[in-house]
Amino acid sequence: MNKQTILDQIRVGRVKLEAAIDGLTPDHMRRAGVIGIWSIKDVLAHVTAWESELVTALAKLSKVAPHIVQIDDIDSWNMEQYAINVRRDLDIVLEDFHGVHKHLLKEVEALDEKTLTDPKRFAWMEGEPLSYLIAEESFWHEQEHAEQISAWRVANNV
Repeated sequence: MNKQTILDQIRVGRVKLEAAIDGLTPDHMRRAGVIGIWSIKDVLAHVTAWESELVTALAKLSKVAPHIVQIDDIDSWNMEQYAINVRRDLDIVLEDFHGVHKHLLKEVEALDEKTLTDPKRFAWMEGEPLSYLIAEESFWHEQEHAEQISAWRVANNV
């Protein structure tokens, strides 16, 4: 996947996720049960946590594996992030959600094509190009949660 495609997909993924939450009231955003016990606010904090890890990794690219690829127990890490974010105010979560996304776009824009597409560039990517990690932790991730939120809205007439 080339740089422009990655940037386009990041933007499209965000548009889909924002469309899934469009028109919701703050009460809807805080209602538990969208994914397990998580509210939409919790889902957005979750997406933000992963994208924040991705931004940090992209900002510090080196031969050393970044934290994001060293997370062994994803469910446990997700629950840790939930515990950190569950009491945060919706406005702060939304501010971070939008802010981290802007940083992600800047970090990807700053990368050259070879860094993004060479599957041998980073040994810690285990034969995959860096673009795979970006896809996995941004637009593929957002698509998954946009679909879950949309399904919740349909099931709950929201």
